[in-house]
Amino acid sequence: MKTLLLCCLLWALLETGTCVSCEVCQNKGDSCTGPVQVCSKELDSCGIMKTESILGEKSLSFEKACVSSSLCNLGPLYMKFGNGISISRNVACCVGEACKTATVSVPPANTTLNGRRCPACFSMFSHHCNEEIIDCTGSQTHCLHVSGTVKRGETAMKIKVKGCTTESSCTNKEIFKEFDANTTTAECSPASSRVAT
Repeated sequence: MKTLLLCCLLWALLETGTCVSCEVCQNKGDSCTGPVQVCSKELDSCGIMKTESILGEKSLSFEKACVSSSLCNLGPLYMKFGNGISISRNVACCVGEACKTATVSVPPANTTLNGRRCPACFSMFSHHCNEEIIDCTGSQTHCLHVSGTVKRGETAMKIKVKGCTTESSCTNKEIFKEFDANTTTAECSPASSRVAT
């Protein structure tokens, strides 16, 4: 009887699973190093994220963090906000020893016009921005509208962005959870040859 009870207890412990531990860091450029942290239960994978931003000039950022495994198969994310402003991002996932050799790259965005259009603007430090209509390219088949306050470290700023994006950023908004954001608006809609409102 005791053996059966111990087996049941062991099975219950195995069923609950164990938390994943991940290196956590953020840096400009192509790499970073940081401490290993135990992830919360819902964050069941380690994510390695590379972001290429063009805001006047091109910049790279690299991050390692605990992520939900739902991010692991999204493929590259591309967003375009008009006036030459764009963000491209990719996530690679790993667990345990595999994280020591895991790499991530951001493939170049497809710049072929796809016949879709979206309202676009990009504003930091304000919830107001002047919109223009832009043509979407490649896999950007949706219009994105996000407005609110974003906190990175100790810095909080108001933002408003509109533009073309890939479907993955709309179907899985977990990709934005790394930002401590209080969004008043977070909307996605399929883009079409007609202007989305």
